Amino acid sequence: MRVLLDTNLLVRAAITPHGAAREILRLLEASDDHVLVISPHLLSEVSDVLRRDRIRARWPLTDEEVRLYCQHLARIGEEVPSQPLAAVIQDPKDQAVIEAAVAGGVVVICTLDKHFFTAPVQLFCAAHAIRIMNDADLLDCLRA
Repeated sequence: MRVLLDTNLLVRAAITPHGAAREILRLLEASDDHVLVISPHLLSEVSDVLRRDRIRARWPLTDEEVRLYCQHLARIGEEVPSQPLAAVIQDPKDQAVIEAAVAGGVVVICTLDKHFFTAPVQLFCAAHAIRIMNDADLLDCLRA
């Protein structure tokens, strides 16, 4: 199964070593049947978020740790370039996620962002054979 984890999941995987997001990342990395799809946009956004003052105030990752984490994601994932599509979702960052998912032929976008669970986005993704799942549902699927 080809899976794209949204920025919020990739950030949570970096800062919460025993959380669902980290377990999803571990399961994807350990499996020959699953592929983590990543894009330059996602890697850049993860790096930016992890360097924000409010994030560092609670989870103080150094620049080097952030760089190594993003390198790790690039190494374990399959990096795909985003292909511009007609706007599906209003937030340009969310649009970039959908573009990477389509370009990468993903089966699942895993996110906690409520914008992905709206009818227009769900219909667009369904037309591309992409399911939108939250972390708990994806974790259940990967464990099965």
